[in-house]
Amino acid sequence: MKISELMAQSISEFATPAKAFSPTDRVSEVIGFMRETRSYEAVVEEGERTSIVTVRDLLDLSNLDTRLSKLMHQVPRLNRQNTVSDAASLMLEYRTRSMPIYHGGNLDGQVTSPAVVGRMMEANVPVKVSSIMTKEPVTIDSTATLASARELMRRKKVDQVPILSGGRLTGIATSDSIVFNLAPKADREVKGGRQQGRFDEPLADYGTGNLLTNEITDSLMDVYGNMKKEGANYSLIMNTGEVQGIVTYRDFMKLLERRSAKPQLPMYIVGLPDDPFSAAAVREKFTDAVQLIRKGFPEVSEARAIIK
Repeated sequence: MKISELMAQSISEFATPAKAFSPTDRVSEVIGFMRETRSYEAVVEEGERTSIVTVRDLLDLSNLDTRLSKLMHQVPRLNRQNTVSDAASLMLEYRTRSMPIYHGGNLDGQVTSPAVVGRMMEANVPVKVSSIMTKEPVTIDSTATLASARELMRRKKVDQVPILSGGRLTGIATSDSIVFNLAPKADREVKGGRQQGRFDEPLADYGTGNLLTNEITDSLMDVYGNMKKEGANYSLIMNTGEVQGIVTYRDFMKLLERRSAKPQLPMYIVGLPDDPFSAAAVREKFTDAVQLIRKGFPEVSEARAIIK
């Protein structure tokens, strides 16, 4: 299968079960669900709107009794007619690893990036690791604390931070390992008690679990196979013992993103639909229209639209 053929496939072929939470549910319920299902996000339903809470959102956690309404952010609802390319574009825009699928107003499942990338890897993808990896990923020294790593992830909007000691890779801090293992947990032996997360612990003493790496000469299939085998969402790309980059499922999904040429001029749209997916479709159509106009009027320097 060619990448172009996969991009045009219906997401219904990749649908897997999904669970919906309520905005009034507590964060503790979602953490337990994510840990048990190895999920990166949870779907939250509120009337006709759907939101998501991600593991990175939970890095802001200060109290397990926090309601999901404090952390969730709205995302579009896909349907069975949407394509893999639609899903890939939205996952990249909203920085998620899955998107909810709806049918008749009801949650019908979800499409996940690992499932899509797995299908993509069944084909021969003539792309080098170096062309999709995020080069020179942000790193942190082993003398720093977990609190510093957590703040770095929040500020840089990343989920993996390689740990270095004297310039040598010694481990990795991930958002899920921090949230699942070190965030405050309920102490069942003490009624009403809480165990405090060890956020003041130095990274040198932090158990990071499996440290996943690949060489820069490895194929995309090698990288994907390594990630799938270890159940990881990343692989650090090495060259002569030094970190050259990092590959995540997000990087794989860039190969499936719907691309359209954008005019290099300021564009302003007033009155976009509230639904993010509809708004994205309007922006794309407006961009295409401006591109067409500029062919006949190249002197155009600005484009504005008002939706009534």
